[in-house]
Amino acid sequence: MTWLSILVFIFIFGLFVFVHELGHFWAAIKSGVKVEEFGFGLPPRIWGTKKHGVIYSINWIPFGGFVRIKGEGVDGGHDPDSLKNKSYGVRILVTVGGVLMNFLTAFGLLMFGFWLGMPPIVSDASRYAIDNSQLESQILIVHVDRGTPAELAGIKAGDIVVTADGIALKTVPELQQAIAGKRQVNMVVRRDQERLTLPVTTIREENREVIGVLADELVSKVHYTWWKVPYFAILETGQLIKNIAIGIVDFLASLVSTGSLPDSVAGPVGIAKITAQAVALGFLSVLQFAIFLNVNLGLINIVPFPALDGGRLLFLLIEISRGGRRIKPEIENAIHSFGFLLLLALIFVVTYRDIFK
Repeated sequence: MTWLSILVFIFIFGLFVFVHELGHFWAAIKSGVKVEEFGFGLPPRIWGTKKHGVIYSINWIPFGGFVRIKGEGVDGGHDPDSLKNKSYGVRILVTVGGVLMNFLTAFGLLMFGFWLGMPPIVSDASRYAIDNSQLESQILIVHVDRGTPAELAGIKAGDIVVTADGIALKTVPELQQAIAGKRQVNMVVRRDQERLTLPVTTIREENREVIGVLADELVSKVHYTWWKVPYFAILETGQLIKNIAIGIVDFLASLVSTGSLPDSVAGPVGIAKITAQAVALGFLSVLQFAIFLNVNLGLINIVPFPALDGGRLLFLLIEISRGGRRIKPEIENAIHSFGFLLLLALIFVVTYRDIFK
């Protein structure tokens, strides 16, 4: 990981936390709920100004943001602008406002990315391209066999093959053709924004020259019909939400059934490593990862667990099912506090595992 990738990770994650809180803020303001403070960053406060009864603040820790809403987590008295005294529809909207803003942001970023030629994140690129000839790809080294010419030459998994003997390569068949019948090939690969020239000696297996790698084609750019981009963005947003939701459900089911965390779960350190890989591949890959992380953040927040938006929504639904009888605020707050401690413990465990993985 480089300092650039760490800064990109902090910026992306902090930005989408802020976007999430902006969703709660917007839903509250539009619904007539009193917002006491909307802050950029985390306290302590550097600067603040009060406008229309709302404190807008900038805080010392430049990561994400927060919103303080009147009547959230406390009884709220009998004030008509308190969240607790609003209709169930308004309370549900304010509770899920952050998640909805994450989804709207994903849609907007997908439109922006598609106009730049960004490949879809979960869908087949050929589904959206003008035709298959409008796909631009690059060769990704997925795996390097031990003891092979590729490993001895210094090729690593994650490298992007640029040229072989000066010939630009875009597809795996082109790579195979470039090494066919040759004893040695001078390959240029891109790694962490550097270009490396590596002389690779071939070996002959099954009547063809090989170097000992598993390669795949990574679609780097797609040419879309411009007026279909909003429609494609809607489709991709829906597919992304569906796929990530299924992944979260599978994770929770595995956690309950086995009592252990699946290997695929990544914490802050693991996500930072993925960010570094995206940075190495270029801006469009960073944008893809940012959109994916944004939707993840929204869906995780709607999980019905104490301290998350989904947990607060669950308490609200319980209140509705009880005919409007509210659970005591002290009990609800205690449960949310306990849930928050459990989440911190989970983050610590996952981070510890990421460090020593």
